[in-house]
Amino acid sequence: MSEPGAYDVIVIGSGGPGLVAALRARDRGRRVAVLEKTDRIGGTTAVSGGMLWVPGNHHMRELGILDSRDEALRYLRRVAGGQSTEDLLQTFVDRAPEMARYLEARTPIRLTPLARPDYHPEWEGGKPAGRTLDHEPFDAAVLGAYRDRVRRGPHYPPLTYSERHRWVSPEDFDWELIARRLDAGILTLGGALVGGLLKACLEAGVEIVLDTAAAALSRGPRGVSAVTATARDGTEVLFTAARAVIVASGGFEWHAHMKRHFLRGPELASATPPSNTGEGILMAMAVGAALGNMNEAAWFPVIRIPGEEYDGHPVARLIVDERCKPGSIIVNRQGRRFVNEAMNYNDIIRRFHDFDPAAYDHPNLPAHLVFDERFRSRYNVATALPSDAPPAWFKTGPGLDELAAAAGIDPAGLRATIARFNGHAVRGVDPDFRRGQSAHDRYYGDAGHEPNPSLGPLDTPPYFAVEILPGSGGTKGGLLCDAAGRVQDAQGHPIPRLYACGNAAAHSMGMGYPGAGGMLGPSMTFGYIAGDSAGAEPA
Repeated sequence: MSEPGAYDVIVIGSGGPGLVAALRARDRGRRVAVLEKTDRIGGTTAVSGGMLWVPGNHHMRELGILDSRDEALRYLRRVAGGQSTEDLLQTFVDRAPEMARYLEARTPIRLTPLARPDYHPEWEGGKPAGRTLDHEPFDAAVLGAYRDRVRRGPHYPPLTYSERHRWVSPEDFDWELIARRLDAGILTLGGALVGGLLKACLEAGVEIVLDTAAAALSRGPRGVSAVTATARDGTEVLFTAARAVIVASGGFEWHAHMKRHFLRGPELASATPPSNTGEGILMAMAVGAALGNMNEAAWFPVIRIPGEEYDGHPVARLIVDERCKPGSIIVNRQGRRFVNEAMNYNDIIRRFHDFDPAAYDHPNLPAHLVFDERFRSRYNVATALPSDAPPAWFKTGPGLDELAAAAGIDPAGLRATIARFNGHAVRGVDPDFRRGQSAHDRYYGDAGHEPNPSLGPLDTPPYFAVEILPGSGGTKGGLLCDAAGRVQDAQGHPIPRLYACGNAAAHSMGMGYPGAGGMLGPSMTFGYIAGDSAGAEPA
């Protein structure tokens, strides 16, 4: 076993939470190394939308929105559903605005507020806009040798979220701008966030160690003191940490055994890098760490397009706008609607997980997004543009019965469901599931469609369907931490010199999702806190 040198703080994982933790520890004058198991930097953050949900942030006033500590806490207590602690929620609300200011002061990242509602804006303490922060594009050329080391995701073109929302249809897109950004290596969304953090880390002297997979932690009399890792060539390498180790290695959504035994329902496809296989959680368990929130994930409805792969694994594509635009519905195999299709992506999956104890199965699996030719000719469906011919992965039929046969849906149930839905949709109401009543639903709808931007009939053949899977953008369970980011043991005591953040830690939002950026905002905040705390550890 070789030993490349001693560090003060070792961070396992190079996503946004790990990078901000590394930078904050480096600010304290500590020698810091970031270990990344793959050849690219950024983890789940880099392939995500990259937005940050930050209540009380300093940009909200630009939209004329006021916020308060009390409002944020009242909202979050309901969102968390009893699966967090008051200490974690209060710490997040108090420190998140500080973290956002730190990013702008310490890195090239420039944040912008979005006129996007919380995911439950009608709840007490919810807000119609401002808590979600986007950021400006980042030129990866300034990273020098690391320009091509930031992970690129398969999901989004190089547009900011504001641009994506403003350019509703393909003809609105500035395709020349997109081409220029692709040629120049301009990053947006999660990639831009990672790029800005990486630039600051490199300038500060944080060491980035790629192709090095952490495998085990060493715990001595004074706490966790070293990480054993495996280099790409199979060589075992020992990294010693004089002050602390921070586990920021992502979740376990690509570990089949952990998913099967921990998650509350099926997670059939992930939209994250396949390197998220839970090793950080497992190695911390081996030194006595307790777990929390292991039944939860950042749930997403997704589709898989046959043949699409990322890092050698099938790509899962998030389905958001397609569910909210007028002229589509989601049905189960009985042809019945079972949920407000425009509900936020995390909570909608709860209905996919319904279990019938008599039939002993999940009655809403499989499920299909069903739409007609009018919808197809107006809106994108994943990578299929309205100008494209219907792709082979669309199930199709000239009528509803033929579509039902192609998709394995009960035809009588589908006919009855669409007849009922259409009768109400033309009037802009949904008495069954209240689709379009929330500002959240309407935000993702078609503003030019009346009387309800989220509701429209399906009455223009042919008809189409694509299967919707319960997937995730990462798991939310992991190492149980206190408000300082210290990993706890089974008795509730901190394990000396061991910290965690990001999806390797039990998420502070518990079972819920407060708004866009509701995973990354809290994770970055506790990464910021963990880096500060770890950097303050005595040698």
